[in-house]
Amino acid sequence: MKRTIRRALAPLLAAALVALPSLAALAETLAQGPSFTPITLKQQAVIHGDIVRLGDLFDGLDRQAGVAIARAPKPGKRVELDARWLAALARGHDLAWRPQSRFETIQVERASLTIPTEQIRDSLLLALTREAPDADFEITLDNPALRLTLPAEAEASLAVKGLVYHGASGRFRAQLVSPAEGPPLLRSGISGRAVRMAEIPVLRRRVAPGVAITEADIGWLRVRHGRSQRGIVRDIDSLAGKSPRRPISVDQPVRFGDLREPVVIAKNSLVVIRLATDRMTLTAQGRALEDGSEGAGIRVMNTKSNTVVNATVVQAGLVEVVAATRVAAQ
Repeated sequence: MKRTIRRALAPLLAAALVALPSLAALAETLAQGPSFTPITLKQQAVIHGDIVRLGDLFDGLDRQAGVAIARAPKPGKRVELDARWLAALARGHDLAWRPQSRFETIQVERASLTIPTEQIRDSLLLALTREAPDADFEITLDNPALRLTLPAEAEASLAVKGLVYHGASGRFRAQLVSPAEGPPLLRSGISGRAVRMAEIPVLRRRVAPGVAITEADIGWLRVRHGRSQRGIVRDIDSLAGKSPRRPISVDQPVRFGDLREPVVIAKNSLVVIRLATDRMTLTAQGRALEDGSEGAGIRVMNTKSNTVVNATVVQAGLVEVVAATRVAAQ
């Protein structure tokens, strides 16, 4: 019978033991009088500065709020303080607070700011252009996700120190220092590749073979400077006014071999054949046997005599025969 009673009372005794810290805290609170502000644990602590103070963890403190208790985590980092650590802290500073349960915790986080990858790239580009003012660089970082984390109260400025750049390989290394002026709070090594770039003209829309390319058809593409492919058009004057020999892909480098002068006389079109001498000028109707651009030589057949002659394209619809040289009709 006694054993049965002990078994029945065991859960009640355990619950009472768990409740004792809370009851003790309540008793201390009541002892302070009706005007006493209870001490409560904050849900989260965001620290500005290097030191964690009692007031960062607890509400309801007065003179003790500024008491330093620990160093703050590194910027952007957080730690979790558990019920046992908090209870020992409260006892050590005579705080009228006890954890409600062993699961009560608080997250302590150091307030921070971040210097993003884009700002790092911009600072590196500025430093590289000081080394080569006329160059256009494209940067690839060995750590493409690199970001720098600083205390929230710091200045988010950045300086590049000790830059070493190898032009042949494009490799670079440097030290990032923040803030840019004054005592540094952060130093970080960085490395990567910086490739010199150039802009070349390309077609931004399709142009049919034989049709003249206009400036409205031309866009720009960034490519590596000194690209190994030879015969690529690199200035707009070599592209505008020319015509594709064959279809050219949009936004791709254009080769000189892909271009010719625009066709002004199409194959099988009717033309005027002009024969000019010092004494007279004769004209006749003909039919072009091949495409021809201005100044090009083409074969033309006289539609009345079926005679084929070599002629020079003067303009659209007009060819000129310098000498009455016949060729075999085809």
